[in-house]
Amino acid sequence: MLIKSGSVRGELERMRREMDRIWERFTRESPTSTFEQDWHPSLDLLETEKSLVAEVEVPGINPDDIDISVTPELLTISGEKKQKTGEQENSYHVMERPHGRFNRSIRLPIAVNPDQVEAHYKDGILRITMGKSKAARSKRIEVKTA
Repeated sequence: MLIKSGSVRGELERMRREMDRIWERFTRESPTSTFEQDWHPSLDLLETEKSLVAEVEVPGINPDDIDISVTPELLTISGEKKQKTGEQENSYHVMERPHGRFNRSIRLPIAVNPDQVEAHYKDGILRITMGKSKAARSKRIEVKTA
């Protein structure tokens, strides 16, 4: 197929070849990816009648390396997933599991009582249960008839 050098198609083909060349050079010089920078564990937030519950995916993290702080409006989780000692001497072909520091804050949709917070860690999931403040709890209002 003949592509004119000045055409849009020709320019796109040139850009594709250049990106292929850059990608090839990058993978040759750095065969592993690294996640030394901050990362953000996935989080689900659900509401029950009396509490808000945050479930955070933090597999491979020692619970002692996790800090949790709660205000009536904000939940903050921070910590570090450490790279196993001795692994830096190995020659990885692929390294996709993140490690390093993380810091995750989420504004809570309703006020909670910071004195009513519990955290449990099981199977890589951190479950934080926060009791709703009394003002945030819904109250059933009975409808009266005449």
